[in-house]
Amino acid sequence: MGTVAARHLVRLKEIDDFVIADIVAARARGLAAKFRSLRVRAVPVRDLGTGSLAKIVEGAELAINAAHVSLDLPLMEACVDAGVHYMDLSSEPSRQFPYDARFRKAGLTALLGGGEDPGLGNVFARVAADALDSVNAIRIRDGDTASSPDTPLPVVWSPETFLAEVFSPGLAFEDGQLVRPPPWSGREIYPFPEPVGPQPVYLMDHEEPETLGRFIGKGLRHVDLKLAIDDETFRVLHTIQRLGLLEEKAVTVEGRAVSPRKFLMSLLPRPADLVGKVKGTAMIAVEVDGLKDGRRVTHRLCTGMRHEEAERRHNATATGYLVGTGAAVFATQFVRGPAPPTGVVSAECLDPAESLRLMGRMGLKVVHEAWETAPLN
Repeated sequence: MGTVAARHLVRLKEIDDFVIADIVAARARGLAAKFRSLRVRAVPVRDLGTGSLAKIVEGAELAINAAHVSLDLPLMEACVDAGVHYMDLSSEPSRQFPYDARFRKAGLTALLGGGEDPGLGNVFARVAADALDSVNAIRIRDGDTASSPDTPLPVVWSPETFLAEVFSPGLAFEDGQLVRPPPWSGREIYPFPEPVGPQPVYLMDHEEPETLGRFIGKGLRHVDLKLAIDDETFRVLHTIQRLGLLEEKAVTVEGRAVSPRKFLMSLLPRPADLVGKVKGTAMIAVEVDGLKDGRRVTHRLCTGMRHEEAERRHNATATGYLVGTGAAVFATQFVRGPAPPTGVVSAECLDPAESLRLMGRMGLKVVHEAWETAPLN
C-alpha cells in the first residue's frame, strides 16, 4: 500500500525530496531504485523510538505511516517535535485525538486513516452528508471476493490487523455514544453492486464511527462499518480460533517455546506476495440516509477494482491499490493545498470535491446514486 502511494506521489512536481523509510533497509532501497530519480532516497529505520523517527522526518513537510498501527503514536510524537505534518493509513482515534491540542498549537495537521476505509469511505460520507439537510445514518460496507488457490486465507492487507479486527468486539456510533457489540454481530446480506454482488457482512471495530461521529454533524445518529466475510472464510477463521492459533502466549513444542500466533503469521503470505495470485474484486460502498427538503433520501457512493486489473495495470492487489491511492490523494491535498485544518482530523475534513477529482485522476471510478425512501415515522 505504501508502494502504491509512492508510485503516485513521486510523479508530483511539487515534491522536491521523497524519502522511503523501512525497518528492512533492503526493501526501502529496492523500492527507491525502481523510481530512478535523484529526488527519491531510501533511509533505514534502525529503531522505532521517537528520537530516531524525528531525525528521519526532520525537514519534511509530511510523514506518512504506511506500516503498522503500532507506529502511529511514536511517529506522531516525532512529527510534532520536528514540526512535520502527519498521516497514517490505519489509526486508533481514541489514543490519537488527545494530541489535537499539541498539533493545533504547532500549526500542524495529523490526518488519521488516510487510505480506503478509513479514507475514501470518509470522503464518500462527507459528499453524501453535504447533499442532505440532516443526516440519520452512515453505513459503510467493505466487500472483497478475493480467492487464491495458494492459501485458504488470502488476507490482502495486514494479517495481524485483520485478525485483530474480526475477533474484537465491534464498534458503532449510536446517538452520540460509541457502543461495542460482541464480535461477529450484525450479520446481514448486503447487496454490493456487481461484480461483488450480495455478501454476508459483519460489524467490525473500525475508526469511522469515532471520526465521522465527531466531524459530520447534521444530527447524525448512527455510524457503522461492516466487512464482507464469506461463509467459507468464516469457517476457516473460527477453526483457527478454536485451535488456539490466535494465542500470543507461548506453548512448548518439542522442548521449544513457540507462540501460536507468531507461528500462524509466519505461514500467512504477506499482502505484497499475493499480487498476481488472487482473483476477485475489492469494493467499498457507503450509504448515507437523511432528510432533504422534508423527504427521506439515501445516497450511495462506491468504488472498486478487480484484483486481476490491479495486478495488470498497477502491479498491486485491488485492495493495495485502493488504500495506497487513497493515501496519495490525501497527501497530494497536503502538498497542493488549500491547507487542511490543523489538529487531529480525518479525511472527511478535507475538501471533498478535490478528493473526488484526484481519485478520478488516479484511476478510481466513483459511482454516486441517490433515491427517495419511505418517510420517517
